[in-house]
Amino acid sequence: MIYLRIVFPITFGITLLCASLCWGDKFDQELGVNSLQGTRPNIVFFLADDQSRPDHAVYGNTKVPTPTTLAFSKQALVFDRAYTGQAVCAPSRSMLYSGLYPIRNGCFLNHYAIRSGVKTLATYLRELDYQVILAGKSHVKPSAQFPWTEHMNPVREAGLPRPVIPLDKMDRFMATSGDQPFCIIVASEYPHGPYIKETPFTATDIQMPPYLPSTDWNLKRATQYYASIAQKEKEFAAVLELLKKHDLESDTLVLYADDHGADMGKFTVSDRGLRVAFMARWPGRIHTGRTDALVSFADFVPTAIELAGGAAPADLDGKSLLPVLTGASETHHDYVYGVSHNQGIQRRSVFPQRSIHDGRYHYVHNFNSMERIKRERSAGKAINYFLERGAKEHGHPEEQLFDTELDPFEFKNHAQDPELAAVKARLKDQLFKWMAQQHDHLTQSSPVTLFAVERHHLNQSEPQFKYIVPAEYAGPVAGLIDPHLSTQPVE
Repeated sequence: MIYLRIVFPITFGITLLCASLCWGDKFDQELGVNSLQGTRPNIVFFLADDQSRPDHAVYGNTKVPTPTTLAFSKQALVFDRAYTGQAVCAPSRSMLYSGLYPIRNGCFLNHYAIRSGVKTLATYLRELDYQVILAGKSHVKPSAQFPWTEHMNPVREAGLPRPVIPLDKMDRFMATSGDQPFCIIVASEYPHGPYIKETPFTATDIQMPPYLPSTDWNLKRATQYYASIAQKEKEFAAVLELLKKHDLESDTLVLYADDHGADMGKFTVSDRGLRVAFMARWPGRIHTGRTDALVSFADFVPTAIELAGGAAPADLDGKSLLPVLTGASETHHDYVYGVSHNQGIQRRSVFPQRSIHDGRYHYVHNFNSMERIKRERSAGKAINYFLERGAKEHGHPEEQLFDTELDPFEFKNHAQDPELAAVKARLKDQLFKWMAQQHDHLTQSSPVTLFAVERHHLNQSEPQFKYIVPAEYAGPVAGLIDPHLSTQPVE
């Protein structure tokens, strides 16, 4: 009896305490989501240019010079499964600023404009009385659909191959912004090539990814890439210091991301191209640590709208990250998607791809593989020379399936593995449903369409590269996507 009189109250008390803590956590989480809605914080999004996710200390690289992002990660929520929709600069940014995947927003070829009528971050937030600043690289158009309150152009700095972010202008803005909330997209031009040639790094300082051989040329290039990463880290540190200088840290949600992967990931739908570094910090207001939630660049616009006190349009491809940021939800999307086309990419043969990822398994459909070329030829369909050349050069089979949990660099294709047949069938079915919803011009049965793509102004002095498809070989654009893709002037 003595035992019961002592032990039972203790046990019961512990049970009540645990229950109260659990319910308290749940209450706090739910309160957190509600309390963040309409808080109207400042938003600073630092976007790095062409850095692969594995080239971060926070994602496992023990040698790469990323001290700023590593320190930031310890104060932030780190996303382990964050994805852009296309591993190319203009499409990735257009997706980030529109909340729509590349096919829907119209910019799925590099250097091209979004579709007429597509609203973007600048419009949404300015309608909610935010100042919306782009500081640094643009690479989106047309300008009328990106009505920034101000575009602070990057500035040249002696000894550096690319312009740097306009810190002085950002400093003056933060000093005079007053009570009106702001959103600043800080778009660095680093570590994008050409890389910094004068580098303190040597071959022994490099952690080479397993898909790149450690040749002398690759190692030398990597040392310059590391120097350019260090420059980006310096820029990010300076932005964080400005927030501290102007006493804005507690009122500002800071986001960091790379626009897409580099090297053999760029221009592809591989995980090393589409999977990006992504972190969020808002002291005392959002969770810290790591999350496995499957998130997309399309989620940024609805998140910003909700924080600003607005209601995001229901037809956006993304959805607000607030439940994940506050810890109210450990999941987000069931699937994320990838797009690649390669037309308009210098020295690239045409090889359209679409992909779907469920957080573990990654299914890729290659639309002009040699398997498809041979099948269409046997059916009597005309085979375009440019498509056949692309199929031969890329060499990928029609279907690929990767287990990114066990094989993060995607070396082993499981598309013909009978044990994963159900997984492949599920992902393939969902991918083509999504493509139909996106009004994609690619289908399972119709021949691939080529577009009469203009050369970018950076390539005007170059000879005709193999990616240039003469107009007489290109299919009709009308009825597939906006005609502006073949007529849009270069800004």
